[in-house]
Amino acid sequence: MIKLSVIIPVFNASRYIERCLQSVEAQTLTEIEVLLIDNRGTDDSIAVAEAYVARSTRNDIRYRFAATPENNGPAPARNLGLQLAEGEYVAFLDADDWIEPDMCETLYVNAKGADMSCCNIMQDYEDGQPSRVLANPTMPKGELTIATRRQLLRKFASHFTSYIYKREWLMHNGILFPETRSAEDSAFLTCCLLVANRIEQTEKALYHYVMHAGSLTRRRVWKGVDKRRAMGATMVFAKKKGIFAVYKWQLRYIYMKKALIVPIVEML
Repeated sequence: MIKLSVIIPVFNASRYIERCLQSVEAQTLTEIEVLLIDNRGTDDSIAVAEAYVARSTRNDIRYRFAATPENNGPAPARNLGLQLAEGEYVAFLDADDWIEPDMCETLYVNAKGADMSCCNIMQDYEDGQPSRVLANPTMPKGELTIATRRQLLRKFASHFTSYIYKREWLMHNGILFPETRSAEDSAFLTCCLLVANRIEQTEKALYHYVMHAGSLTRRRVWKGVDKRRAMGATMVFAKKKGIFAVYKWQLRYIYMKKALIVPIVEML
């Protein structure tokens, strides 16, 4: 049985992909599959990844390669990974990030049948700034109620890579990433939180989100249209599930923050 599928979109990450794969290779969890999705970059990321996989000595990790037809952002690559995944749970790892050796095992063991299991994130800076912890809010104990879900929706952070997700549960609920170039991660996690019955948590910071030169000097681009499309998809999802009326104020708050306020702040 494959316990966990790790989905890695690969786009112009030749400087980082080997470190990323080394962190996967070091995992204490066994029976992992790694889905490397070629997102049609212009460097030799995939060749570097293929060379690394060819040297792998982990017989309990299965590597698989696939490719998107063209680059339309990370959402289509992650969705392709979800279609191909065979693990009991799925995780998402960006090719320029890395994970602690016990991340997969800690989250998998903690899950114990829960729909989701999460940790905190360590934000690292390549320019030498001190790392800092990006913490998820404290998750409600046991099954979520309407009251605890409303509270969680008001204060959650969009650290979607800090979670693992039960694959059959995602498929049953039809949860995918809206295929936009911005806010697709927030929309995906919002949909997950709307229908999760139980979420387990560790306060350990096990995922390393790396802020490199490209992250820190990214040019300002207006993303309001994409963010509105992505967050609008959460409204559509809630209506299909028949729960929009129950969480409409929380969803409107998330929409206002993510789709209206954030794109303005990003341009300042």
